[in-house]
Amino acid sequence: MLRLLRHLTAIADFCLWAPRRIARWLMLAVAFNPKLGPLRHVFTAAILYVLFALVLVYIAAPIRGYIGDLSMHDKLGYDAERWLATAIYDPKGSFVGTFDPRLDSLRDVNYTDSAIALGDYVANPDHKSIPVREVPEQYWRCLSYHEDRYLGGPLNPFGIDLVGVLKIPLSTVTRSIASRRPSLGVGGSTLPMQFARVIYKTPPSAGESGIDKLKRKVGEWWLAPVIYRELTRGGDDTLLKQWAANHIWLAQRTGGQPLHGVEVTSQVVFGKEAKDLSTAEQFVLASAVNKPIILLEGNDRLNAVRLDRWRYITEVRARTCAEKLITDEAEQKKVVFELMALAGGPPDPKVKPKLEAALERFAPTEMKRAEANPMIRANLLLPAARFGIREEMKQSYGFAWRDYVRGVTTTFDIGENLAFRDKIDGALAALDTKWASRIDPAFTLDPKKVTADKSLPNVIAVAADANGNIVRYYELGETAAYFGSLPARRPDTGLYDPGLESRQVASTGKMILAVALGNQGRDGPDSLYSDPQAPSGGIDTCAKGSSTASRRAIVAFACSLNAPLINRGAQLGQVPIKRLIDGFGFTMPPAAALGGTPPSTAVVLGQIAGAPRRVHFMSSIILASLIGRGTKPMHPPTLVAAYDYTQKGQGGAGIAAEARPAVIPKSLIRPSATGLIRTLLEAPLCYQAGGQSYGTLKSLSQWCARRRGDLRLHFAKTGTSVTLDPNATVDTWASGGIQFANGAAYSYVVLVGTGNASRPWARDLHAAQIAAPLLDVLLHDLADHAKQNPRRDFLPQRRAIPVAAVHTRSKEIAEATR
Repeated sequence: MLRLLRHLTAIADFCLWAPRRIARWLMLAVAFNPKLGPLRHVFTAAILYVLFALVLVYIAAPIRGYIGDLSMHDKLGYDAERWLATAIYDPKGSFVGTFDPRLDSLRDVNYTDSAIALGDYVANPDHKSIPVREVPEQYWRCLSYHEDRYLGGPLNPFGIDLVGVLKIPLSTVTRSIASRRPSLGVGGSTLPMQFARVIYKTPPSAGESGIDKLKRKVGEWWLAPVIYRELTRGGDDTLLKQWAANHIWLAQRTGGQPLHGVEVTSQVVFGKEAKDLSTAEQFVLASAVNKPIILLEGNDRLNAVRLDRWRYITEVRARTCAEKLITDEAEQKKVVFELMALAGGPPDPKVKPKLEAALERFAPTEMKRAEANPMIRANLLLPAARFGIREEMKQSYGFAWRDYVRGVTTTFDIGENLAFRDKIDGALAALDTKWASRIDPAFTLDPKKVTADKSLPNVIAVAADANGNIVRYYELGETAAYFGSLPARRPDTGLYDPGLESRQVASTGKMILAVALGNQGRDGPDSLYSDPQAPSGGIDTCAKGSSTASRRAIVAFACSLNAPLINRGAQLGQVPIKRLIDGFGFTMPPAAALGGTPPSTAVVLGQIAGAPRRVHFMSSIILASLIGRGTKPMHPPTLVAAYDYTQKGQGGAGIAAEARPAVIPKSLIRPSATGLIRTLLEAPLCYQAGGQSYGTLKSLSQWCARRRGDLRLHFAKTGTSVTLDPNATVDTWASGGIQFANGAAYSYVVLVGTGNASRPWARDLHAAQIAAPLLDVLLHDLADHAKQNPRRDFLPQRRAIPVAAVHTRSKEIAEATR
């Protein structure tokens, strides 16, 4: 034990003696050596700088890395997550763009171009990057070769490169000589230093002074070891590679913010996902680091610089990677040949033909910017749907949807939906002109007339196919009212609470009564209901009066007569109707809790509450029952065909949140009920008396399936929500389902209104005047969609005829013709 103690003491003495001895020798041999003359000062400074570099790289950096990681671990993770962008793809998988950072539900993104001081915290300008799941291997090899080939090795063990630090004095001398004035040189910035630069927005600028440059470099040295320690924890460099693929600036002149990260840049520059990049294309993107690709054209001088930069990236830097990193001669020649081909043309942004055509048609003045900037592109191609997609994600994941979702695939054709939007805009302008005298001066229906003094009510026109995929989506405003009213969205989580919904569904609630009557199985179209407001004459029309008489069920539903249906609903009983209200997902009015409004009355008067999406879902369930799909699970109509999850979402949390319970139509609607339900809910469109059409949708009687060869089914119900003043219009509704002769089937909802009884937007305007014209536009568009998307599998299957019966029938025909 004593021997060991003596050895340890000797080693400690040597550690104290050696530095003093070396320092003494250096001072005598260099600093105070008169033989060196004035050069001794130069040598002394050089030696001191080398010592500084060694201490910085091998002592200060590791200490700073371990200590700084303790205090900055959470901050670095949060700063990285804040940069995540969400990609949007169309149904064919074409890249549409990325969500505008202003749409992030967590308002933690500084999307301006300057830092924002928030007390002691400074929010630096942010970028957005689509995270890659797997880093392209050749991209990483080329990037590390150019930017940080010693990373993790003896010369750069903790994020600061010894060679790069030692280069600073030499480059200072050469730059000062070249510029004929003092100029601080540069050293090789390691990847962790570049991460610090790009995340905390401290990039070098041509106009920065020597002091500013020195401050920036010291700041990068201060953060780089902490970042390196955080990204290589436990010896795993996966996070380091992901940061290199997600955060580095690769392209500029996009008409907005530069492009950061491999995924979004590959989509814009090469028109493909990062996982599909060839080796040559990966080398090109890696070679664009610190020499970003210039995307948009400009004046002649800029165009020359743009092409020269592109050729330098492809022919010099990328080719260097090919020659240094690829050992197989045949593969090397193949990659070099592809690089030479890429160098032949400018780096014009790549957009899929259909999306390019949509931009050219609907946003010609912004087309070039939109091609180069995925955020601008998404804003132009998805003017309303982007808000709806965000709200749908919030209803699954809350405000933190960004943590789970890296991309979404939409359900609708973007070009077709933009054309539909133009048609609805035109119809709204015509309605605004026609009914201007009845519209409140504070409102307008024409989107072009919106001012500070005139706002739009909620305008919604949405249709989904039989599988619940939305194929047409129109909405005005940024609140995505289709998915529910604002008071029903919890401010602490962002999740939607149907129990807080206050928007009354008006007479569309009568569809629930039709289902209840069908389920009971005792009524028919000609069943008589007592009506205390019947007319003295014309009992089979929609006329009203003060007489008491019996009216047929089909008339009551066609004309949306409240009194006879309230009476019949009360006789039916409250339990089965309440079960359907709960099953379809609606909320009873507050008075019901105090015993004020029974369920039968609430559905007839439309006092139950639900989001437009919920009304739409009810129509889709009824449609499924009527076309023979009553056993198929149904989900609420959706804008998202598929999610592309982040690693956190892929782990199960994202999938579990998105997988909500389905509704099986058969559990709410008995198969035997479909005949009566169809007859009663077709009546608003089809009912006639004395050869004349009656009903709340008589203006659309041409869409009655019984009178058209191209339709198999069409049911619909309208509704108008008012205040205590029966002429004060709050909401006008239309909802239903349609199936064409080729099997294509769609459910839909149309709504114009505020959803707020304290804010009526018009007087004496009803669904037949407002919702019906918009529905007509929607139906024509669906007819075109059906022609391109037949669904023969939704048609009833023909009964198979036994072979023996066919032979017998053939024999009978043969004998009859003799």
